Amino acid sequence: MPEVGRRLVQIGGDKVEIENFDIPEPGPGEVLVRIHRSQISAGSERSGFGPGVNQDRRRYMGYTTVGHVQATGEGVEGFVVDDRVMAWGPHGSHWLAKPDPELGHLRNIQRIEYDLTDEQAAFARLGDVALHGVRRAELQIDESVAVFGQGVVGQLVTAFCRISGAYPVIGVDLDTARLNMATASGATHTVNASDSATVESIRAIAKRGVHSAFHVARDPRVLIDCMEAAAVHGKVMLVGSPPGKVDLGLQVDLLRRELDIRGTYALDLSRPHKYWPWTQQGDRSAILRLIASGELKVDHLISHVAKPEEAEEIYRMIASGTSGWMSVFFDWE
Repeated sequence: MPEVGRRLVQIGGDKVEIENFDIPEPGPGEVLVRIHRSQISAGSERSGFGPGVNQDRRRYMGYTTVGHVQATGEGVEGFVVDDRVMAWGPHGSHWLAKPDPELGHLRNIQRIEYDLTDEQAAFARLGDVALHGVRRAELQIDESVAVFGQGVVGQLVTAFCRISGAYPVIGVDLDTARLNMATASGATHTVNASDSATVESIRAIAKRGVHSAFHVARDPRVLIDCMEAAAVHGKVMLVGSPPGKVDLGLQVDLLRRELDIRGTYALDLSRPHKYWPWTQQGDRSAILRLIASGELKVDHLISHVAKPEEAEEIYRMIASGTSGWMSVFFDWE
């Protein structure tokens, strides 16, 4: 009898069940991972969750997993049984990492080389999204920044801005609890965006506006506040994947102030080249090192470690708003 694993499946819009599946044997170049923890990426996974979606749809959710190598296929190099790894599979007890069809090697699994908890190590994946955005901003020491949105990625952007030497680092959000976390993450100042004078509050801290404004919020309209908060010749950084569209004021708001709007997506960064040496794998290794050294704090961002049987309740909580949760994990042990 083949070994049986478990994984989460979303049915329709707002129902989540646990599905059993036969655990495959790894083929040539493949690695079978026994998962200990899987981390929710709320920004990605809450999209499409809710009533009114096609009830016949079945979707396997997930983003980041951490566990150990259970078995390897023929020809695998760089991984052996019992290696601790993070992998990019869905929420479940096992996942089979396969070589990238274009690159010909494993790019969706990475060894954990530091003594970290499973939860700490998982932050390297969302962390590489944040770190790439901060790298694209090309921050200088004492460069003023505002980070709009203090979810998990926003908290990590805040932390990397502070580590990079930016000052002041202004965390912006509607949720008071998340603003308190932002201070622990490295924000030197916070602004509650429920105040209608958000931009004025930022400019009271950074007198001519911030050198870099980071958009790390789900609402695309936050881009307007980012532009207004930015100084003349300032940068506006879009980190993550805010959905939707927004109307921009081109003549006065963008052109005359010579703003620089940069999208960040870390597309095709599996190999270094002379114009951009920072690969995603290298960024993740840097993040693991920073957590291990204590320079990057993430424990305060962990709000739930839940059983898979609680998944539907967890997703309903996330879909209801930002209050009462931050980074959520499922325990597959």
